[in-house]
Amino acid sequence: MDKLVSVVIPAYNHEKYIEAAIKSVLNQTYKNIELIVEDDSSTDNTAKIIKKIKDKRLKTVFPKKNKGTVRTINHLLNMCKGDYIAILGSDDVWYPEKIEKQLKYFKKGIGAVFSMADIIDEKGNKYDEDKEFSEDIFKYENMSQAKRLRLFYEKGNHLCHPSSIVTREVLEEIGLYNPLYRQLHDFDYWTRLLNKYNIEIVPERLLGYRRFREKKSNLSSNTSKNLIRHINEYYNIIEKMFKEIDDKLFIEGFKDLFKNKKSSTKLELTCEKYFILSKLNAFSKNNELALNLLFESDNIEEILKLLEKKYKYTLNDIYEDTGIASQLYPTPVLETTNKDIKKIVTRNQNLDNRINALTKELEGIYSSKSWKVTKPLRKFTEMISHGKHKN
Repeated sequence: MDKLVSVVIPAYNHEKYIEAAIKSVLNQTYKNIELIVEDDSSTDNTAKIIKKIKDKRLKTVFPKKNKGTVRTINHLLNMCKGDYIAILGSDDVWYPEKIEKQLKYFKKGIGAVFSMADIIDEKGNKYDEDKEFSEDIFKYENMSQAKRLRLFYEKGNHLCHPSSIVTREVLEEIGLYNPLYRQLHDFDYWTRLLNKYNIEIVPERLLGYRRFREKKSNLSSNTSKNLIRHINEYYNIIEKMFKEIDDKLFIEGFKDLFKNKKSSTKLELTCEKYFILSKLNAFSKNNELALNLLFESDNIEEILKLLEKKYKYTLNDIYEDTGIASQLYPTPVLETTNKDIKKIVTRNQNLDNRINALTKELEGIYSSKSWKVTKPLRKFTEMISHGKHKN
């Protein structure tokens, strides 16, 4: 008998799209499915539309209080009974053979199967990817776990969330999504998954993944808050990935970047992680990810001795790194063509330049005791230190 596939759809204020999303699951060529849809207290007609759809495989949930997307997903995942679990956004659509084609890719050691996707707008029209998105979005080939984690470090997330199907075993071992991540809860999950299992990507476009052209309220919209939140979450996930990565995977995926190719002990690998993260230079130089590895270490004295002995990197070198103004600003660890993100980064870089220039000027002023100029400069630097500046 075919194994049961549980599909969950968290829905909120998607009255224009929810019916198409639900029917794209119910119309799959693979029939042994359960579909669980939860309306997260929508303020439009989403709930009414869901209630009109009748199918014995469809289960619905209508809570009285809004929980948010990630908590809704977690609630739905706890209800799943299937051998495989899949998540579909309430504004996305699957193509009819999606589940059937993906299940053929599961084998021992594979925790999840993804696919490529068409990117569609509000009206269902396909985007011109060459002009509006990176040409390689969702198009990466299959590779080892270690190489995939290395690609996460270099390029960021390239896996399409609503294309994913994971095994019951993964859900039981990896657990649920972290609700602290609003934008990148899926990327956090894939880094955790790849530490334990490999994945496969079907080289076909098996769904329509919706991105709004206008600044709407879905998680993929290019609003300024979403972009800033994206950067902050990304920063945290990469740091967490380096702290939790399996030693063997780290050596396999990053050894070519090691300062000492023979590094293998825990302390040696911590040093290698420090130097690799120090070189991370997506938009501007920033060592905060690397420094956090040291600040949070329980073996700091042993690490410092090792850094000095094997790498000729002393405590004074660390002090020098922590004294650079640009270290105050987290840098996203992804490359993007997005103009809005670049504006944010450029703004912070300009602020860095202003701080550095004013610092030098202040040093000269203090030495010459020119207090008429010093007072306004002091005021500016105090505003900077208290985060009151506008830029």
